[in-house]
Amino acid sequence: MKISNAQAFAQLCNQYLFIILTTALLITPNISHSITISDLYISEIMANPEAVSDSNGEWFELYNPGSELFSFNDIVLSDNDSNHHLISASDALIIQPGSYFVFGNNGDSSSNGGYSADYIYSNFVLANSSDEIILTDTQGNSLQLAYESGFIPSGHSMALTSAAMTIANYDITTDFNYGVGDFGTPGTNGSSQLAPAAVPEPSSLILLLSGLLVAGYQARKNAKP
Repeated sequence: MKISNAQAFAQLCNQYLFIILTTALLITPNISHSITISDLYISEIMANPEAVSDSNGEWFELYNPGSELFSFNDIVLSDNDSNHHLISASDALIIQPGSYFVFGNNGDSSSNGGYSADYIYSNFVLANSSDEIILTDTQGNSLQLAYESGFIPSGHSMALTSAAMTIANYDITTDFNYGVGDFGTPGTNGSSQLAPAAVPEPSSLILLLSGLLVAGYQARKNAKP
């Protein structure tokens, strides 16, 4: 059966669309993905409180810069030595987008220096010299920070000041104190606010595909008797 020029063009469009769409799926990064532990920031660390003992008042804070919530259940907290704790709770342990979550070794604000912890861990200690904070999920994704002797001050937290999570981008907290006198901002932003990650814009290839899809649809519509 002989087909019209419009029908032939519509078939050709379909073939090209299939080829381009397949190629796009192979070479174009996903615009969005399910958040993993690696996408979070270790935003603040209090390893050496002065108002209370280390065993009562250590904590560290995470920040979620993404647009999706994240659950900490089944995440393993560890270091490169013998510290090991499986994070587990009856509730979901959710950190919301653009929010902070505080892990501490003591949930009693009357004895931990006066902060509120979102989760209490055990079998994990923040050394005042060199140490690591490693959080790993069941798929092997991890969030890690390693620090050396001289990084941890007394009575002050170290806070991340930019999105690049390197030791050089942590600074001592001096302008905010909490509870009974130590300096830090557990669970809130400090003087250096971390900004949420930008929402990715569609790539030029995706925009091209959209235009071709419209053209193909119009050609098929015109080909109808």
